[in-house]
Amino acid sequence: MSFVAKADMGGGSANLNDIWGYSDPQTGAEIAIVGRTNGTSFVDVTAPESPVFLGFLPSHNNGSDSWRDVKVYNDHAFIVADGSGNSSHGLQVFDLRSLRNLPSPGQTLSESAHMGGFGNAHNIAINEDSGYAYVVGSNQCSGGLYMVDISDPANPQYAGCFSSDGYTHDAQCVIYAGPDTDYSGREICVGYNEDTITIVDVTDKFNPVQLSRTLYQGSQYTHQGWFLDDNHSILIMNDELDESRNGHNTTSYIYDVSDLQNPVEIGRYVGPTAAIDHNLYTRDGYIYESNYRAGLRILDAADIAGGQLSEVAYFDTIPNSNSAQFSGTWSNYAYFASGNVIMSDIGNGLFTVRPDWDAIQNPDPDPDPDYCSAGSDNASEEWISQVDLAGFSHSSGSATYSDFTAQLVNLNEGANAVSLTPAFSGSSYGEYWKVWIDLNGDGDFTDSGEEVFSSGGTSSGTVNGTLNVPAGSEGVSSRLRIAMRYNAAPSPCGSFNYGEVEDYSVTIGAGDGGGGDGDPVTYSNTGSYSIPDNNATGVSSPVDVDRGGASEGIEVSVDISHTYIGDLEVDLLAPSGAVFSLHDRSGGSADDIVQTYSLDAGTEASAGQWSLRVRDRASRDTGTINEWSLTFQ
Repeated sequence: MSFVAKADMGGGSANLNDIWGYSDPQTGAEIAIVGRTNGTSFVDVTAPESPVFLGFLPSHNNGSDSWRDVKVYNDHAFIVADGSGNSSHGLQVFDLRSLRNLPSPGQTLSESAHMGGFGNAHNIAINEDSGYAYVVGSNQCSGGLYMVDISDPANPQYAGCFSSDGYTHDAQCVIYAGPDTDYSGREICVGYNEDTITIVDVTDKFNPVQLSRTLYQGSQYTHQGWFLDDNHSILIMNDELDESRNGHNTTSYIYDVSDLQNPVEIGRYVGPTAAIDHNLYTRDGYIYESNYRAGLRILDAADIAGGQLSEVAYFDTIPNSNSAQFSGTWSNYAYFASGNVIMSDIGNGLFTVRPDWDAIQNPDPDPDPDYCSAGSDNASEEWISQVDLAGFSHSSGSATYSDFTAQLVNLNEGANAVSLTPAFSGSSYGEYWKVWIDLNGDGDFTDSGEEVFSSGGTSSGTVNGTLNVPAGSEGVSSRLRIAMRYNAAPSPCGSFNYGEVEDYSVTIGAGDGGGGDGDPVTYSNTGSYSIPDNNATGVSSPVDVDRGGASEGIEVSVDISHTYIGDLEVDLLAPSGAVFSLHDRSGGSADDIVQTYSLDAGTEASAGQWSLRVRDRASRDTGTINEWSLTFQ
């Protein structure tokens, strides 16, 4: 979706490290919190294709070293940093609400609070359900769990220490809701302690209890892991040095932790590359792994109870190398409501990506099938002249076969209007018509339901009728084939004496056909978005549309507060990137735009993410997008 180079996020040329995210509950803004060797950058990625650098927070005491980690609780970021360059860093606190009203993007920011008691630390885990932070790898508690009460974010307080198992590299802490009923409702931390997975009951902060300490074969450096879900029965863990030292591909370790005192390894997933794994997180049955030079890898956990994972997607920021080196992607954050994922690349910068969930969850058995050839032996006397399918229309000249797959036909499940017109060089002849759609993407037109129209006989004039798409076809993107044959029914493959065959691309939406006709459907975003003053990028408020077919007539209702609407450009952005101008700096000094615009979007596909973009092109006046809606007629 976008890339922001490290030089464009404050902090000069400093490399990136850890990353986390913040969703502003008041404005709906999605903020990337990007760790740097010398501080922390904040980037607004609400409009994922147009990120805005908000500001840079220098490291406490201006320390600088390779490691920084950040987590969020109660509208505050809590930051630790490691290495000798951060020996006096402690816990840095930043109030994220202050990002709402910055004078302008690109500010140098100041910490909101600070806690001493320790100096450098490698990592921080926060249990948002309890209001406690767990600093690990510090110069206190033998590097173990240094517990901090952050219920009052501006006044963090030391709460306890667990040091029995020494250094902890990373951790996850939860209110336990798993199958081990002895610990239901208790606060449990899973520590990744260099050579073991160490599980600790930290309910009593001054009397933590170690429940288990688990070794595993081939251990080199037990690095980090995460529960699969809130059932807390399975976790996935990575070892940072096993690839380079043991000589195998990226390996993820799967554990059954339904008995917290006796975790059991149930499988290992070995990835397709030799890259070193670093940080992983889980969401909705998928695992998001940041694997250094192999980038972000998304794994499906549908068969994880059997010790199996499968890769379904990836985004590689260093595509020319997957070697076992410490460069590339450090971490990712996958918890935005939008579904967008942010990634930190150490030497390059911030990537915002969006998984293609339709392709992931509905994989095409053959992404590029080879279709059988078809056509006539002679198109000099009759050919296909005009094709009208729902809202799609196309005319063409004489050819035995025409590949028009660069053109997209939008249909819906059910009945769709069809009109097919022949052309003749001289006398008119009786022509037979058929239309097929490869509904299952297997490269042929012979499966049940794939013949969607037949003229039922011959005609020398335009044939009008109904093309019927079977129920359950919503979301299909495939090929449509039309055949016109002289005096006999055509087949989808092979040649015949006179006529023509044409191929088109097609997508199928839900509904009753007619290219999107039916009852009006409205999609809206009621979130408030601040409009940056005198900014060419502006701000975008998105809505996700799941309606199929062509857009045709649409209405856009906007509620924008602004003290000088002559400054504003207001556009509707379609999923394809098409731009429809709604307001172009008219209105002079008048206040506010509360208006409904009607426009014809023609064959523009409905499905996908639409956005209302507002750009303020002059200085001094400010405003907000209060809400907006998009109605398909």
